[in-house]
Amino acid sequence: MKIILLLNQPYPNGYALTKRFHLYAKGIIKNGHNAKFIIPIPNEKTGQSKNNLTRGYYEEIPYEYSWKNCERSKYFIIRRIHDLYGYLNTGIKIIKEKPTIIITSSFPFLFYCYIKLISIFISFKLIKEKCEVDYMTQESITSLDKFRVSIINKLFDAFIVINNQLKKFQFEDLRLNIPCIVVPILIDESIIENKLKIRKSIVYTGTFLERKDGILTILKAFSYFKVKFPDYKLFLTGSPQSSPDYKNIIDLIKQLKIIDSVIFTGYLSEIELREIIFSAELLIIAKPANRQNYYNFPTKIGEYLISGRPILSTKVGVVGELLSDGENIFFTENDPESMSWKMKFIVTNKQLASKIGKNGESFAKLNFNYIHHSERMIEFFKDINSKIY
Repeated sequence: MKIILLLNQPYPNGYALTKRFHLYAKGIIKNGHNAKFIIPIPNEKTGQSKNNLTRGYYEEIPYEYSWKNCERSKYFIIRRIHDLYGYLNTGIKIIKEKPTIIITSSFPFLFYCYIKLISIFISFKLIKEKCEVDYMTQESITSLDKFRVSIINKLFDAFIVINNQLKKFQFEDLRLNIPCIVVPILIDESIIENKLKIRKSIVYTGTFLERKDGILTILKAFSYFKVKFPDYKLFLTGSPQSSPDYKNIIDLIKQLKIIDSVIFTGYLSEIELREIIFSAELLIIAKPANRQNYYNFPTKIGEYLISGRPILSTKVGVVGELLSDGENIFFTENDPESMSWKMKFIVTNKQLASKIGKNGESFAKLNFNYIHHSERMIEFFKDINSKIY
């Protein structure tokens, strides 16, 4: 099979979805099929691009931007021109490639219609990757919202969803009888590095959003923890400037007087990110209980688990269902006091913490191996490709 992945994020250096799509492609190729990335539009701000090549190979996977550079213009009109050209050019590339399967991330409705129209003439299956629930920032959605989502979703021949909750949402809430495969978070064992020296650091990787990842709660918990453990640093990867919570984050750090102990790393290369994660005393995530977090499955948990380092997390969504407190993860209540107490417990019980971290690594290897799940995906693709729905 020839499989094209349409990605609405930077590549090869990107974010969580970039890494997930990369492991799809890597697994597809290792299982004897062809995979290629097409990035329809530039996604990075001018002067902040982590990618400077519009075509090439990354870990033997070919990729190509539809526009002539990787950076997104700061001018509205020029961005619209880039988008129109990129989307149209993507269609031309698809026609030339004649794929068997297209896997797409999130794009505008009209772009989906355009790709679906092309599929009538060159006969490929269009599959939508779904890692988040629709209208994810709302705690409930109306019947009209569900109807709108159903109309869009009917353009696709199948779905890849990240957990059973999203599969259930597709079938029961939206009442869609469209094939669906559950592919959980994915890990690549080849990146495991166990030789790094552990340092007095607590590491958080993710969005700088309180509603999604509990960043303000983490900062408060760290400030309580730091009273007894002043030598520890809190590393926050990525850049918070674009977050709507940015001002609150900076104000809180100043208010808590932890400015010298909180390190904003900025965006890191994959190698730099691994070094920070694999050398951490503790990895932390604090997702609040809400509709968005019930339906998602944080990909950062996969990166955390394969490091073999202890993880502290709230017991929300799939993470709370699959992992076990005191066995392969540490769970905490979603409040700063409980979180800081658990942080203190972990760093003062290093032998136990190390054992639980290694158990988490073993669990990830057993359940989230990308090659195994790529084999499942390929069988799924073969099945939908042989049927008419």
